[in-house]
Amino acid sequence: MMTKTKAVLFGIEDVLYDASYQTSNARLSAVRAMIQAGLPVDVETGYRKLEEIVKELGPDNTKHFDKLMERLGLKWNPAVIAAGVVAYRETYPVYLKLYPDTMPTIMALRESGFKVGCVSGGKSVKQWQKLVSLGLQHCFHTVVISEDLGLQTFSKEVIARALKMISVGSSEAIYVGANLKTEIPVAIEAKVDAVRLRKGDSRLEKLVGVGPVREIEKLSEIVQLMQPL
Repeated sequence: MMTKTKAVLFGIEDVLYDASYQTSNARLSAVRAMIQAGLPVDVETGYRKLEEIVKELGPDNTKHFDKLMERLGLKWNPAVIAAGVVAYRETYPVYLKLYPDTMPTIMALRESGFKVGCVSGGKSVKQWQKLVSLGLQHCFHTVVISEDLGLQTFSKEVIARALKMISVGSSEAIYVGANLKTEIPVAIEAKVDAVRLRKGDSRLEKLVGVGPVREIEKLSEIVQLMQPL
């Protein structure tokens, strides 16, 4: 049991909701719509290429579909690109749903006296849109996104700012994240206790050389790691 913990900081994607499932379905829907609009490839090829492009350019880039046509050696076609954009935007919110235990977990921690925060990389408005759509905008004592600090990626400074805002030291905090490459190492660098939630695309990846990390299968398990203040 942890006796000194005063706060829990949560990531967003694959921590509060299944972002991997959401984005894969939205991208698949976009590729199918583009094919129906005239993109001359099969679904598997189009989806694979799109995933490669997103990984290369990052999820916030706005030219994924333009780049897809370029990679396929095709002439730029606004009608095909528009079909992909519309399908993606229509599908994306359909899968923006909280894990069943997300809200109960946050409320249980708050009711037990713990400070609860949310920290993330990415664009501030985009991340807040997710929190508002999920109905979580009023659930956290603090929310800090990397762009708030003028940073492009998630870093220890984001965690440090969140802890400062709720007057909690790094040794008194836990961070819950799902990504072993972009989240857990940052938490370790920030000197907070790192807890890896085995969800999303990285759920099968093994902990190798990332430092001391606890693992949980469901978000609600975090409550068992805590003691009421």
